[in-house]
Amino acid sequence: MIALYFIVIFTGVVVAHELGHYLFAKLFGVKVLEFAIGFGPKLFSIKGKETTFSIKLIPLGGYVRMAGEDLESLEKDAESVPKEQLFNSKPSWQRFLIAFSGPLFSILAGFLIFAIAGAIWGFPEVIVERVQPNSPAYYAGLQSGDRIVSVDGKTLIESSVLSRKIKNGKELNIVVERNGNPVELNIKPQLLPESAVFVLEDVTGSPGNKLLKVDRAPVSNGYSNIAQMFQPGEIVELIFENGKKIRATLKNLSISEPYFALGIYYASFEPVFNTDVESFKAGDRIVRVNDFLINDGLDFSYFVQGISTDQSTMYLYFTGDTLDKALQGFPENLEIEVLRNGHPVIINTAKSDFISILGMPNVFRQGFNYWYPGNVFEAFSLGVKWAMELLRTMVEIVSNLFTGQSSLREFTGPIGIVKLVGDAAKAGMKMVILLVGLITLNLGVVNLLPLPALDGGRMVLALIEMVIRKRIDPKVEAYIHAIGFFILIGILLYITFIDVGRFLG
Repeated sequence: MIALYFIVIFTGVVVAHELGHYLFAKLFGVKVLEFAIGFGPKLFSIKGKETTFSIKLIPLGGYVRMAGEDLESLEKDAESVPKEQLFNSKPSWQRFLIAFSGPLFSILAGFLIFAIAGAIWGFPEVIVERVQPNSPAYYAGLQSGDRIVSVDGKTLIESSVLSRKIKNGKELNIVVERNGNPVELNIKPQLLPESAVFVLEDVTGSPGNKLLKVDRAPVSNGYSNIAQMFQPGEIVELIFENGKKIRATLKNLSISEPYFALGIYYASFEPVFNTDVESFKAGDRIVRVNDFLINDGLDFSYFVQGISTDQSTMYLYFTGDTLDKALQGFPENLEIEVLRNGHPVIINTAKSDFISILGMPNVFRQGFNYWYPGNVFEAFSLGVKWAMELLRTMVEIVSNLFTGQSSLREFTGPIGIVKLVGDAAKAGMKMVILLVGLITLNLGVVNLLPLPALDGGRMVLALIEMVIRKRIDPKVEAYIHAIGFFILIGILLYITFIDVGRFLG
């Protein structure tokens, strides 16, 4: 069933993309020889007036083959196709638009999918999970459980919108819904100092609330300077106020630059079972795992981060010199206390078994619901805005590849998509449709990358021709795309290798 979902989803995504190339090629009089879904041996085909529409064995993409598109077929196609119908004979601006049309149709299809999804199901609430004490949100009166309705007069449909506005550091007008009533608040973000996460092994001692030094280096000098002094595997001593110390092996130190914040955490998942699984029952609320207390979804997320490590590992989360959270790794056997119908129940389980439960889709309750606007037309409009915000986030992530702020390890390939499709299918049709929208938008964005063999690469070469007013030698262009093709295959193999590692746990 998952394989069927995967094939249907991939086919739909590819058809939308290749339809753009096909229609614009026809618009400019380019003869399209084949419109193919998939690669490899042909399973089925229909011969049209001048185009063969085919379905192939391997459902991992597709293509539109135009007469005179590549060097290998140019001479052969020129013998049977009039020159004015050859792709390579078209002016650069037409070839640019033919290349651009594929990503354009993918993005438009993604917008349509999210608009329809919004019109049918509505939009995910942006819920405040927790408010940090002594933060701007705390003093402004924001509370846990508030649903953020609008920011600066605009309806909030994605938490990323609020996060971007917070980064500007300007005062925000926020309307929240609290107990069914609107509450208006004005909050000015606060510039927080560097934050750091220490991952330590073989820990002796216990942390205090305020970190003074790492060995002899004062924290006031900044974590960036401290990071240059130590390498993973070295012994470090963290000295806190009131004489508390930790001595440990440094496994990793990750640092975030100073940033503006309100002091809130968004709700994602609750520590509440959504369904029966093993000894747990639907409605069970986890309140403790061994000595680690779980009060809300944020504590639950900390627990999920640390469960894979053993007891010799400790995570320390700092904002400036203040310790936000200390998390010790967990032993192989867990004692989990849940509240079942208001009564405590103790369940003992192996850590490996509980990690498997965490990997199951739809096991834990979402920390938010979906809300619906006044009418279907407003919902459709907000769905387009939802897609726009997701598109902007995708563009930022892809752009960060070139600045080193993100890596290929954050992306997923065919194997990873199969798993995502399986998880979405188990979570219901809504998640499947939203996943299709995300994949479609992502395909459009990735194909705009200025890399040879991608649509973006063809667009760049066409733009160069428009600037220099001279046709690039088709042989040179063919070699550029051939090199790019092998680079892309290498990238795909690398991402697939990462996906296999994720799949195997």
